[in-house]
Amino acid sequence: MKALDQIKQKIGRTKLKTSLKTHERNKFFHNLNTAHNIGIIFDATDHSNYESARTFAKYLTERKIRIYGLGFADSKEVMNFYSYYTGFNFFTAKDTNWQGIPSNHNINDFINEKIDILIDLHQGENFQLEYINAMSKAEFKIGPYTTNPNYYDLMIDISTNPTADFLCEQIKHYLSIINNS
Repeated sequence: MKALDQIKQKIGRTKLKTSLKTHERNKFFHNLNTAHNIGIIFDATDHSNYESARTFAKYLTERKIRIYGLGFADSKEVMNFYSYYTGFNFFTAKDTNWQGIPSNHNINDFINEKIDILIDLHQGENFQLEYINAMSKAEFKIGPYTTNPNYYDLMIDISTNPTADFLCEQIKHYLSIINNS
């Protein structure tokens, strides 16, 4: 990362920390039986992540769970192969300000949507998705284990198989055995 990009990201992270001081969120442990709607965020730059998110969304939809999907494509435009799958929206680098903070109507709607569970499928560093995760009002947040700043209520270690498909399988497993009583 260039020095200028590092400075911009540091300013963005500082702004995020400031915003979180007044951010309100109700926490509640949900499982696959109590969740009525689930938000999925993912890095759509890699087409395989998109396919994993679509497959996972289909699984959840079959369980009568409403899906809100939001993918980030690290390009100026969303690629053509991202057909408009019901419940999925996409944003690109042009939907972020100079600090890397994402903002457009789809992002703002996603952040403010009353979501029972937010599932973060992205791995590695992606400030845009990290920001959305942090600011989301979801009652329960789940994602891959990380030592970076995270805003999860439950982290899953996928170091033995660091793929989005494996993360989805692990999320299914844990959300089926969590007892929220």
